[in-house]
Amino acid sequence: MVVDLFDIPQYKEMNPGLFTCITFPFLFGVMFGDICHGSLLIIVGLILIFLRKRATPKEVLDQESFLSSLFKVRHVILLLGIFSTYCGVLYNDFASIPLSVFGTCYKIQGEKATQEPGCVMATGIDTVWYLASNELAYINSMKMKIAVILGVVHMTVGIVLRGINNLYFGKKVDFAFEFLPQLIILLAMFGYMDGLIITKWLTDFTGREGKAPSIIQTMIAMFISMGAIPEGTDPLIGDSGKDQ
Repeated sequence: MVVDLFDIPQYKEMNPGLFTCITFPFLFGVMFGDICHGSLLIIVGLILIFLRKRATPKEVLDQESFLSSLFKVRHVILLLGIFSTYCGVLYNDFASIPLSVFGTCYKIQGEKATQEPGCVMATGIDTVWYLASNELAYINSMKMKIAVILGVVHMTVGIVLRGINNLYFGKKVDFAFEFLPQLIILLAMFGYMDGLIITKWLTDFTGREGKAPSIIQTMIAMFISMGAIPEGTDPLIGDSGKDQ
């Protein structure tokens, strides 16, 4: 239904609905990541699957029955719960309460937290961040950047499917003047932005925290200043600026 709202796939055309069966529940889990609420969805999905097997044909085909409507999306509800629980584990979030199953990499002394050298969390966000004064800004920024990366990957897959359909149906003009420009512009702009995000995550700015460049300012400078590095910051790609 989500795919058909935009366009109904033609005969023999590669149907993006097949991929949406997984990408939609996964993106839902990214936004709704919570172990408690995800587990409840899993339970509801399993109950519907169990009831569907025991339901009579009349109960299944009754168009006015609310239960018959739920039967149609029972597997979707189960997938929503699985991905929500998975992302909840990554967020260490149980009904908005942080879990400390895997411990922490910080030592708390009074109001100061010191990271243990070489310590890496087994999975998820370190629960100490939920106690920090900038907790909301940090976690929202991380989730927003992850959503941007996943969104660009999602759009790239859609454009690639369009190109495959153009090749299959022999639409050479559409392939050359629609698919290729769309793919190049998307990757040159937002693919580049994803590269900046990942590069910034992997760059150590210890001792020069104030010189960490802003992704948004860098993208604006790419259009206004022909890619000039914002003043007072180090470039993410090329000279790291450590010798300055």
